[in-house]
Amino acid sequence: MRQIYAASDYDDELRLKPPLLLWLAVLYLSRAITLPIGSLFGSFAGVNSDAISLLRGLWNWNSLVPSLIAGAVLYAMCRRTPAPTRSVRWIWARAQLFLATAAGLDLVLSLISLIRQGDFDDQSPSSWVVAALDLYFLIYVLAARRVRDTFADLAPAFGRRSEPLMQRDKRVAKPDDAAMQ
Repeated sequence: MRQIYAASDYDDELRLKPPLLLWLAVLYLSRAITLPIGSLFGSFAGVNSDAISLLRGLWNWNSLVPSLIAGAVLYAMCRRTPAPTRSVRWIWARAQLFLATAAGLDLVLSLISLIRQGDFDDQSPSSWVVAALDLYFLIYVLAARRVRDTFADLAPAFGRRSEPLMQRDKRVAKPDDAAMQ
């Protein structure tokens, strides 16, 4: 990583934090998974039934496969710890490819559904918005240096699990009991 980022862009283990736009992209691309969960929590929390029905209306089968692909990245982003598991590390190393695949597949599927409907003059604006967002997030995931640097920045593996930097520093800085005697 040649580019220097602000200190606030790093977490306690000195890894780049995923930017807000990347979180939005992952949540958007995994919407076939997150919308039902959000509507379920909303119904328990007492959200207006009109809002819940609007969320259910945004869900469709076409976005399920891209959402499963992006859902793996969402899982890795939520499970990114100082000592990530092997599966999280594997997903994280390929996360940019997964997100680009999910955005490209979602774009193709939304364009196919637009073409199947026929007359482009009467298309709903939401179909065009979905296609535009898919294209935007595809370009963002592929072109943004911050996204590449974020996915390239993961703590190196020390055996099966790595220990946080702070614990390693304390262990190294602690004087040896045998040397004191």
